[in-house]
Amino acid sequence: MRLRRFARRFEAAGIGFFTGITVAWLVADANYTALGAAGLFASLVYLVTRAVTPPVARHDVYLLVFLALTLRYAVAITVHDGSIAAGKGGFITGDDANYADFSWTLAQVLRGQPITLDYSGYLYLLGTFVYLETAIFALMGPNVVVVELLNAAFGAAFVALVCDLSRRLFEDERTSLIAGTLVAFYPSLVLWTSLNLKDSLTLLLIAIVLWLVAVFQTRQRWWLVPATYVALLPMESLRSYIFVGFLLIIPISVALTLRRDTRARAGMTTIAIALSLLLLITTNEGPRPLSDFDAERTAMAIGANTSFVDQTLPVRVAYVLFAPFPWSPRRALDLLAAPEMIIWYGALPAAFLTFLRRVRSWQTLAPLILLVGGTLLVLLLAEGNVGTLFRHRAMVIPFVLILAAPAVSSLMSRFVSDSPHTTRPVEGARSAV
Repeated sequence: MRLRRFARRFEAAGIGFFTGITVAWLVADANYTALGAAGLFASLVYLVTRAVTPPVARHDVYLLVFLALTLRYAVAITVHDGSIAAGKGGFITGDDANYADFSWTLAQVLRGQPITLDYSGYLYLLGTFVYLETAIFALMGPNVVVVELLNAAFGAAFVALVCDLSRRLFEDERTSLIAGTLVAFYPSLVLWTSLNLKDSLTLLLIAIVLWLVAVFQTRQRWWLVPATYVALLPMESLRSYIFVGFLLIIPISVALTLRRDTRARAGMTTIAIALSLLLLITTNEGPRPLSDFDAERTAMAIGANTSFVDQTLPVRVAYVLFAPFPWSPRRALDLLAAPEMIIWYGALPAAFLTFLRRVRSWQTLAPLILLVGGTLLVLLLAEGNVGTLFRHRAMVIPFVLILAAPAVSSLMSRFVSDSPHTTRPVEGARSAV
């Protein structure tokens, strides 16, 4: 109980600290539009968290989610203002600037204003995230901080869904909080979900799909099948390989869930297969020849200092799983990745241990395992340099951390004595959804 009380006080203090940083920066910048948006987004995160979290767990999950939210708020504002001070216009990666420029150009088109930017070179960015940012810019002007705060809110809602998804998979309150904590504070995830990038929205949509599949595994309501595909639709223009992967994963998951009623299983599986085929046909997505992956991998390696495109298959596997390696930093800036790589190196065997321990109930974990395995396979085929790999691996890191959480919980139980309330299975504690 002492550890839990300390954690709650620490989280409450952190929420206050990061809220203070956020408000101070926004007031200093006189960006009151973003300040009001931050309050609105926080309210929406609260409603999402309340909807998916059972009452018995809400206190701890609220604190965790709002600590994650305010941390991302503070990071977004600090990085933005620091980038402006450094003469980079408030942007970091280059892609974040391209999204803002393209979205503002489209917003000007919608407003009927003259444009000077030749946006033909930006058309590859066109998709769900650009549509969202364009709508915000059309309403509020080119206030990229509002979009960054929205991404921070997406990241916090993602943490709430991770907690409930883990609770449904492992039926243990402490394991769900550990999974949420790992995802909430994993360094690169905090950064990617605080910038003007599509990663935060993508991760949220992935979590929604997995969460709906997990709800279906327990509720087995027919309407959950089409609802899952509705949540998947915006993914097609964000990460096409995730979109195609889910078109395969969802029917498999439905077929594995309903085992007692053969007629119901056949009907639900047929609906899922039909919807997957319909989306494959209408979106022109589908399996790609290996030559396309080879060309993409080669293109990514052009001009890169960290290329591994010419390596043998076993070496490329090592890169996908473990790069950047401890001996690879060339600059002091490269050392920033070291702390999270230590966590990642521990999470991989912990996730594998969870799979071994729960191999008898593999059907429940099948969607998560197929997502992780399929995404790593695509990265193996398509990635050609460590820089892009490091960012794109964010699509799989949170879900490896979820799988690692039970092993981390077991390890903690050996060293930390806690109350039975913390570690007991959540009996009947399901969300209202």
